Amino acid sequence: MDLKSYDFGSVFVDPPRVGMDPDTCELTRRFERILYISCNPETLAANIAQLHDTHRVERCALFDQFPYTHHMESGVLLVRR
Repeated sequence: MDLKSYDFGSVFVDPPRVGMDPDTCELTRRFERILYISCNPETLAANIAQLHDTHRVERCALFDQFPYTHHMESGVLLVRR
C-alpha cells in the first residue's frame, strides 16, 4: 500500500493524561478535522487552546465509561477555521 498517494483529512488522537506535547499539537494542525478523545479535561482544554488559532470546536460529547466514579471520557471534533 502506497500511503503517499492518500490524502488524509482527519486525524484521531487519544493522548495519555498529560495531553499532547507541543510537537504533536503542531503535527495535528495539518489536518482538516481532529477527533480528540481525552480522559483529562484540564489537558484537553490546554490542547484546544493551543489549536484555537487554526481549529474550532464543532461538536463535543461526554462518555461515562466508568459508572459510579468521577472519571469521564471527552470527545471533541475540531474543524479547521
